[in-house]
Amino acid sequence: MLAACSSRPPVVRPRMSAADRLAAVDAEVRAGCLDCLVGAYRRFDELRAEPDAADAATAGAIRAAALIALRQRELGMVDEGYLEKARALATQPTVPRWLPTILDIIDALPGNGAGTGGPPRSDLDLQRMQRLRTNRGAWLALLRDSSRYDEAAAYTLLSLGCDSIDTRNTPREELFANVDAFAGAPLIVYRESLCRQIESGTLKPLLEKDPRFVEITFALGAELQGARPRPKLDEAEEQYQRAYAWHPQWPALTLTMAGVAMTAEDFARARTLYDETLTYDPHSGNALLGLVKAQTYLGKYEEGIATADRLLEEHWYIGDARYWRAYDEFQLARYDAAWDDVELAEKSSINAQIPKLAGLIAYQRHQPETAITRFKTSLERNPFDCETRFYRGVIHAEQAQWTDTVDVLSSAATCLENHEAELKGEIEQIRGSDLREDRKAKQIARREQEIAEGRRRMATSWYDCAVGYFSLKKSDEARQFAEKVADDEQFGARAKEILSRISRDNDLR
Repeated sequence: MLAACSSRPPVVRPRMSAADRLAAVDAEVRAGCLDCLVGAYRRFDELRAEPDAADAATAGAIRAAALIALRQRELGMVDEGYLEKARALATQPTVPRWLPTILDIIDALPGNGAGTGGPPRSDLDLQRMQRLRTNRGAWLALLRDSSRYDEAAAYTLLSLGCDSIDTRNTPREELFANVDAFAGAPLIVYRESLCRQIESGTLKPLLEKDPRFVEITFALGAELQGARPRPKLDEAEEQYQRAYAWHPQWPALTLTMAGVAMTAEDFARARTLYDETLTYDPHSGNALLGLVKAQTYLGKYEEGIATADRLLEEHWYIGDARYWRAYDEFQLARYDAAWDDVELAEKSSINAQIPKLAGLIAYQRHQPETAITRFKTSLERNPFDCETRFYRGVIHAEQAQWTDTVDVLSSAATCLENHEAELKGEIEQIRGSDLREDRKAKQIARREQEIAEGRRRMATSWYDCAVGYFSLKKSDEARQFAEKVADDEQFGARAKEILSRISRDNDLR
C-alpha cells in the first residue's frame, strides 16, 4: 500500500493531431536547408501511412522531394533521384493538378553550381534551355499563381526568374514581390540572397541562426574566390572545406576547389580534385579541360594527351582540346602529330597562343618561314608576349636576316626587361598576401624561374643584336649590345671578340 501510494502516475502526453504533425513538417520545409528538406521528406513519407494525413502528406512529400532535387541541381551535387521519387508520388489521384507541372519545370532548370547562374555545360543543359523557352510563359503564369499559397512554387519561381536571361532586366524587387506570402522564411531568404549575386550579409546570419544550412558555405566561398582586387583563396578554401566535410559527393564543389588550386598554382592538388569531380560527373567538359591543363603544368604529357582525347570524345572545348594535345605532343617531340592538332585548333579557336605554338612546332620541323609567319600572327593578336617576339627574332638571326633580327630582338629585350619588373612586383605582392606559406613559396619559385629564363632570353637577344648590328656595319650599336653580355658565361667570349673586331676596324680607319 505504501509503495502504491508513493508512486507517481505516468505522464500521458496527448498525441498531436494530424494537422499539427503536418504543420510541424511544413515548418521544416520553410526552414529551407537541404538537410531540413531531406528530413521533411522522410517525415512526410512516414505520415502517408496515416489515413487522416495521407493525402496532405503525399503532397508534402512531393513538394519536399521537388525542392531537394532543385537544390541539388542548383548546387551541382550528385542527383540522388528525388525528382523521380516525386514523380512516382505525383501519380496519386488526390495530388493537386498544378503540382506535377512544378516537377516538369524543375526538370527543365539547368544545373548552375553556386546557384548564381551560368552557361550550359552539357547537351542535356541545352535541351533543358529549349524546354524552358518553349514553355516559359505558361510556366511563369502557373508559378505566380501557385506562389500565393505554396512555398515550393515560390522557390521554383525564384530559381526560374533569377537565373533566366529572359528576365535579366526585371528588377529583383519585382521578382521577390511574387513570393511575398513567404517573405522572411529561410527557404525564400536563401534563394533571394543568391538572385543574380551573392549577398553574404544576408547569408551569414542565416547560417549563424541555423547551422544546418551548411550549403551556404559554398556561396560564401564563391564570393571570397571572386573578391577584387585580389581573390581571397585561402579563406574561400576554408569555406569549401567545410562544405566538403558535410557533403563530399558534390562535383560542382570539387570542380570549384580545383579552380582555386589552379589559381594558387597548386597543380598537384588541382589534378586530384579534377579526378574526383570526374568520378561523379565523368562527362564534365570543365573538369576534363582543367585536368589536361593541370597534367600539362605538372609535366605529365602522356596523361594530358589521354585526357584531351576524352575531351574530344565529349565534343566540348574542341579548340582547347586540340591545342593542349598539340602542346603535349610538342613536349614529347611528336612534331608531326602536334602540327596536325594545332592546325585543327586554329580552325576552332582564335587567340594568340595557338599560332605561337604553331610557330614553335614549325621551327622544330625546319620550316623557318612558316614559323615566322605564325609568330607574326600571334603578335598581332597579343603584341605584349615577349616570348613570341623573342622566338621570331631568333629565327631571323639564324636566317641571317639582320635588319629584322635587330628590330625584333631589341624590342624583345626591352619587353623582357619590363616583364621582369612586373614579375618582381608580383613576388612582392605574394610575399605580402595572406596566402598560406607553402603556396607563397610555390608561386614565388615559379616567378623566380621565369625571371631566370627571361634573363637568358635577354642575353641571347643582346648577343644576336650585337651580331646583327656588326653585320650591318653599325659599330656603335653593335658595341652597345656586345658590352651587355661581355661578362656572360655563355656569350661573353664571343661578345668580346666582336668588341675586339670593332676596335681593330676603328684602328684601321
